[in-house]
Amino acid sequence: MKKTGSEIENDVFKILKDSTLTAGIRGTIFREGMRPNGAKTEDAIVSFMTGLDAQIQTGVLNLNIYVPDIDNGSGALIKNGARCQALEILVNGIIQALKPSTEYRFSLGSIIQTFQAEDIKQHFVNCKIKFQLATF
Repeated sequence: MKKTGSEIENDVFKILKDSTLTAGIRGTIFREGMRPNGAKTEDAIVSFMTGLDAQIQTGVLNLNIYVPDIDNGSGALIKNGARCQALEILVNGIIQALKPSTEYRFSLGSIIQTFQAEDIKQHFVNCKIKFQLATF
């Protein structure tokens, strides 16, 4: 059965909520647009990015895990590098361990890396998740 972007996003959200990611972060897993404004917790956001419609639907989802910056001891906020690295490793293991379901096959879309979200004084670990969905 063919699915829409929202349906695929919801499926992957459920898969990740049932994975070790839930226990591995110090916050909540949300779908795109559901994380509260001003959140200071370590939250994961799942969002559909793009997809191609065919007998096998393919595309990419985004997983961002926000990590609050830490005080460097002199009042300046800096990247929590150790925590970001630990989350990069955790997410890499989770994606590599995802077993093919009856519908989906997953792989990494690019190297997992951390970016700055300066306007909210946080950094985020970014993982692009490629999917294939058999629709026949």
